[in-house]
Amino acid sequence: MELDELDLETITPRQVRQYLKDKYVIVASNRGPVEFRRAPDGSIKAYRGAGGVVTAMSTALTATDAVWISTARTREDARIAHETSHQRLGMPPERPQYWVKYITPESTEYQQYYNVISNSLLWPLQHYLFDVTRKPTVDETVHEAWVNGYRKVNRLFADEIVKEIHSSDKKPLVFLQDYHLFLCAHYIRRREPDVLIHHFTHSPWVQSDYLRLLPQAMRRDLLQGMLANDVLGFHTYHYANNFLHCCREGEAVRASVDFKRRVVRHGERETYVRHYPISIDHEALERITKRQEVAEYRARFLALAQDRKLLVRVDRVEPSKNILRGLQAFEHFLRRHPEWHNRVIFANVLYPSRLELAEYRDLKRQVEELSHAINREYGSLEWDPVYLDIEDNYPRSVAALLEFDVLLVNPVIDGMNLVSKEGAVLNTRDGVIILSVAAGAYQELRNAVIPVNPLDVAETANAIHRALTLSERKRKAMAKAARETVQANTSFKWFLRQMRALRLVERQREERRREKEPFPPLPRYESFD
Repeated sequence: MELDELDLETITPRQVRQYLKDKYVIVASNRGPVEFRRAPDGSIKAYRGAGGVVTAMSTALTATDAVWISTARTREDARIAHETSHQRLGMPPERPQYWVKYITPESTEYQQYYNVISNSLLWPLQHYLFDVTRKPTVDETVHEAWVNGYRKVNRLFADEIVKEIHSSDKKPLVFLQDYHLFLCAHYIRRREPDVLIHHFTHSPWVQSDYLRLLPQAMRRDLLQGMLANDVLGFHTYHYANNFLHCCREGEAVRASVDFKRRVVRHGERETYVRHYPISIDHEALERITKRQEVAEYRARFLALAQDRKLLVRVDRVEPSKNILRGLQAFEHFLRRHPEWHNRVIFANVLYPSRLELAEYRDLKRQVEELSHAINREYGSLEWDPVYLDIEDNYPRSVAALLEFDVLLVNPVIDGMNLVSKEGAVLNTRDGVIILSVAAGAYQELRNAVIPVNPLDVAETANAIHRALTLSERKRKAMAKAARETVQANTSFKWFLRQMRALRLVERQREERRREKEPFPPLPRYESFD
């Protein structure tokens, strides 16, 4: 039975393995599923990679025997890869279900690709976070970084992917991830014109007027790179529609856009533009909750809260997550509702992020300073209103999501936001989720959360008060609705939809090939004159 004939609700990993028996899945992303770092005792220890891409892809690949190509982000990554047979790591090591492979760009190339372009130009562009009166300033340094950093590392990824394509007799299926690899398909396509390639953008996609803030040459490279894919995936219909409009504007690339079919034709190639919201593997999450270290962190949070309510946020310390306004809203709430003093704790369970960039270091410092200021203003000998912990620690985050009474998720804008979905599935206390209307997840969870405008501190403070004072009946109903909504989708289904989209492209190619084949020659008959 064909993949697209199977029911997404009942399809099993075994059926997927059967479909993939003659196919080779290749995934590429900047950050891989595991990162090696040196532990305090001098040993090299593996840590789970952070971010939504890792969360979704690592669970989706368990049935595929795929290879996942990423950058070596630490010296230990490079060392482990070098010492491993064929430079591949089995994941999980004790019983490999897929393989990890690292590329190792030169340090200058990586700094230009990752810090100058990906994190300082493309990421704020896609999150509408340009401070247009002051930055970014696209000078010669940025143009050089685009050519000698971003292009080069995208070519390195393409080289490694092509090498993997040639290493197997199976039909390759290539899945590129996010804004770090916008140009990669173009470089693959030069050498492998018929390979099936899917690119998924995990961040938002902006409207055409905002994309024009990117210099035209870069915009042309970007759109040409994207349109070298067979299928482009986005989280929401809105993001996909924005991309179609960017292709129609006609300045950077000449392309025809079919909005009804959601197809862009550029040159001789058609690219399908689709949307499928990413989700989580809730069954894998449930297994994580059984770990001893999670139980220990749960006990710590319960001891911290005692008989108080626990307001929680779990986020990376980065501008789009809107952490400062969350703290300001909590401060506003304490000022307006003194009856809640010593009755609630706001636990900020955070991850450090991109500390090599001054903007991120400044944000971390501001979060720390505001947290301490709130504690000085409102705290007492027995109560600190804000608990702040900034550490790369996934079990601690799982424990916090298990025990929240209220979860605050108020990003300025977010491609999806998996924390809100993890919280909906994990929580054991009928916790209420406060969710920004600018998060991609809001479209799915809108009937099961308290919505907030991410810029409106007063509204967020009111939402905190409302969440804390909801009736038990209402809390149970909202928690149940959120949980059922998330459980109806999984990261496995999300990945299957991408494979189905590539299979559709493959079928259409086969049909066109048959249509172009000449009629077989008519048989020659003997003459019997």
